[in-house]
Amino acid sequence: MDLNYNEAGEEPMNISPSPDFLWLCKELFVKIDEIAKSNTKELNKPVYTLYYEVIQRFINLWRKTVGNDIYPALRLILPYRDRTIFNIKEITLGKALCLWLKLPRNSITEKKLLHWKEYASRGDKLSNICVDEIGKRRSEYSQGSPIKKSLRPTRISIDELNSKLDQLSQERNTKDRGYKSLANSEIFQYCLHNMSFIEMKYFFDILLKNRVIGGQEHKFLNCWHPDARDYLSVVSDLRVLTKRLWDPNVRLEQDDLAIRIGYAFSPQLAKKVNSTYATVSKKLSNNFLIEEKMDGERIQIHYMNYGKEIKFLSRRGTDFTYLYGSDLNSDTVAKYLKLDRKVKNCILDGEMVTFDIGRGIVLPFGIVKSSAKDVLTQNDILNEGFSPMCVIFDLLYVNGVPLTESPLHQRKDYLTKILTPVPHRVEVINTVKCDGEELIKSSLEKAIYLGSEGIILKAYNSKYSIGSRNDSWIKVKPEYLEQFGENMDLIVMGRDSGKKDSLICGLIVYENDNKLNSNDIVEITSADEIETDLPDESEPKELKCVMSFCTIANGLSQEEFKEISRKTRGKWKRSETVPPPSELLFGTKIPVEWIDPRNSIVLEVKARSLDNTSAKSHKYKVGCTLFGGYCRQVRYDKDWRNCYTYRSFQDDRMSRNNQYNSANHELVSPKRRKLNKNYGILSSFQNNTANVNKKTEIFRNLSFYVTTDYIDECNSKRNTKEDIIDTIVENGGKIVYNILLKEWDYKHLRIIGNRYTTECKTLTRRGYDIISAKWIIDCIQNNRVIKLEPDHCFDVSKELSNLAHWRVDKFKDSYTSLVDDSAILKCIEDNVDSVKVHDSYNTYYSIPQFLFYRRVVFIVQDTIYNPNVYNLQIKIKLFGGEITTDLDTCNLVVIGIKYSIDIANDIRNIRHSFSKRVRASSHVPTIPYIVNSHWIEESIERNIQLPEEDFQYVTS
Repeated sequence: MDLNYNEAGEEPMNISPSPDFLWLCKELFVKIDEIAKSNTKELNKPVYTLYYEVIQRFINLWRKTVGNDIYPALRLILPYRDRTIFNIKEITLGKALCLWLKLPRNSITEKKLLHWKEYASRGDKLSNICVDEIGKRRSEYSQGSPIKKSLRPTRISIDELNSKLDQLSQERNTKDRGYKSLANSEIFQYCLHNMSFIEMKYFFDILLKNRVIGGQEHKFLNCWHPDARDYLSVVSDLRVLTKRLWDPNVRLEQDDLAIRIGYAFSPQLAKKVNSTYATVSKKLSNNFLIEEKMDGERIQIHYMNYGKEIKFLSRRGTDFTYLYGSDLNSDTVAKYLKLDRKVKNCILDGEMVTFDIGRGIVLPFGIVKSSAKDVLTQNDILNEGFSPMCVIFDLLYVNGVPLTESPLHQRKDYLTKILTPVPHRVEVINTVKCDGEELIKSSLEKAIYLGSEGIILKAYNSKYSIGSRNDSWIKVKPEYLEQFGENMDLIVMGRDSGKKDSLICGLIVYENDNKLNSNDIVEITSADEIETDLPDESEPKELKCVMSFCTIANGLSQEEFKEISRKTRGKWKRSETVPPPSELLFGTKIPVEWIDPRNSIVLEVKARSLDNTSAKSHKYKVGCTLFGGYCRQVRYDKDWRNCYTYRSFQDDRMSRNNQYNSANHELVSPKRRKLNKNYGILSSFQNNTANVNKKTEIFRNLSFYVTTDYIDECNSKRNTKEDIIDTIVENGGKIVYNILLKEWDYKHLRIIGNRYTTECKTLTRRGYDIISAKWIIDCIQNNRVIKLEPDHCFDVSKELSNLAHWRVDKFKDSYTSLVDDSAILKCIEDNVDSVKVHDSYNTYYSIPQFLFYRRVVFIVQDTIYNPNVYNLQIKIKLFGGEITTDLDTCNLVVIGIKYSIDIANDIRNIRHSFSKRVRASSHVPTIPYIVNSHWIEESIERNIQLPEEDFQYVTS
């Protein structure tokens, strides 16, 4: 069927000339902006209802007065969906307007237009600022104004504006693309001269490909035709959409949603499961193919008319043809497509990766990111040493026949017959046929040894499911120590403003997630039980609620915060005036402002681990939060439908419980348990001390009630509550778990605490003295119970405090207790009033001492002494990390020197050691990242542990 016609073979037609562009602005754009700016408390209807009413009224007017072809208006309403390319960025537009307005160099107005983000208020856009500055220098024409008829502006119709935009696009793509050519363009000047200020504002947004109607695209498409959204996801072309769907009473057939040559579609994605190797193999019926998981950007190649026309499209429909070549004569990737001469057209599915020409290796996408694009645009591939390489793994269409219903092995067979690989340019991915878990293990071993991202398992007879993520494609990746799961795409649901905004992110819960209810929010069952009831991701998703999970501030620049504010302008509600709705579930931490997740943005977040301390268990609705959360990037290409879910969180959490313990590699039993533990005064929690062996009888006859962790100031080491309890038991003490039962002698009770928690404050009000865990450490060092000194008093009575001060001199040096070197140094430091020291000494006291807390680092170095490695060790220790020479106990490997053959061999040996962990368990192993020393340096500079995958050490 021709895509340009409906079932009756009719094409939409308009019955009258298009209305003025000003009418479109006033009837749609302005009204939508007014709703976004309005105070929802004063409205009588829900906001989404008001949006639908405005959009439906506009569409009804268009059908009645103009006709059934809405394409002329739709390309202006959704300019970012239109294929017209203007090559106009914000800086280009700003400079062009400065030249057009003849602004003096370095004037206030010029700075405001060129650096508008620094001057913009929250929610402002460049188009608003441009119109404001133009308005200060030009009066707007109105009826009756004393202007000569020949100079009066003429009304610009929608059709005329589209014609001008097409001409401007052709001009920008055939001539100089700089700001001067834009300012001197007759088309640009014509539009500015004949437009009102209202029209100018939206005209600038259209040139910049901004979202003119905000996040109301889905509402508009739904109002135009019930199948418009689904169809646009298949064809990604507004012209095709409007020619095919113009009568809402004529619905699409299922076949109409099949892939078509030349039109982008949503590819099938691999699903991550956290079951055993045996379970994964069983899911795939013990008959599947294994491929390496490539670390790049998903790409689909549309090869047409024997290669005279080629398109490279991303999974989101972005057209990268201008980068990779439009035909076989292009001097980029396209010319390396060696297809059988009988192939007239086909669609290839693959991954675009970055190849290091000099070293002959594929680079991790996290390291180079968009470097391939940068290199291509600079036409300097060989000098940079990078080259894009396309790895093909599927054939979906050939010579007019879709192959999505054909089994995978057959598609693979066709692919090898029609495509001839070109080494390092266009290659076909290696595939291994498997029938059990042993080959999964051996393949994963090899992937870890080679430093690969992981493997993909694909059912041998599986069909290609467009836009789906199901059990026919499964990805298996090694988990990394000191991080929780993979990067998480989290939806923003709240905001606290300040010098640097902090964004509260949440986990999505869908309506079809039947197992979740309010009573099991913090429950975890076995991984396999969770996995079996997971819904297919191809099913329609309806939002049930969003549960607050974490607060993110690190990793976002001020410019990114401003951009987020602009994207979500008018969508935020203040909690004090409009309470969050029932579908937004916050804990005790209520944000100053909240936002509907359907209108919000997505952050790609990285975290070191989960924080499920009692202080955080009530703060967020999930019952725990992220430790070391960091935003890698803002995902404007995603919405709430593509976010990390609570069900996925449960699955990942249980997966980590089932994996090896990082210290002794013993498998943790997947018994049902709570995610968070409340160690309150009435707590029934008991630390398992049955296996703790006694070493001394120092604390014989003493009872202890432990409330918090303790951080040793001398070495920045954290001692958890469990560690303290074990230490007490090891040295003959008894543990009290319920202080209200009073099954102890008051004279022999010691309450240990080091933070002012609610529990500590309650105990203090009841008259109890709370002492620091430092007293326990000092007792063990002295091999006896020592008298309390000032450093041991966390919150005690005045009498006890005075008594403790009598036991030290004026320099806080103890009269009776032994002191070690660190204690002497601390004593000296506390009493130095003014000394001349080296700059590095001052720097030490201005740094966060716990940046690398819990990092146990194995440094790879030459056998010969290397001062750079020594400096690395010092920095890691200063920032709270530990150095180890035992590879099995580390959770991070750092390469301390430049590349050499010896170091490359060492890295291969380390990866070989890690790969052996695959055989030691039935689950995917956890392994440390291998990073270069820049990770240490830049983490210190940014005051946050940066994503390790951006600093991976690559060997040939």
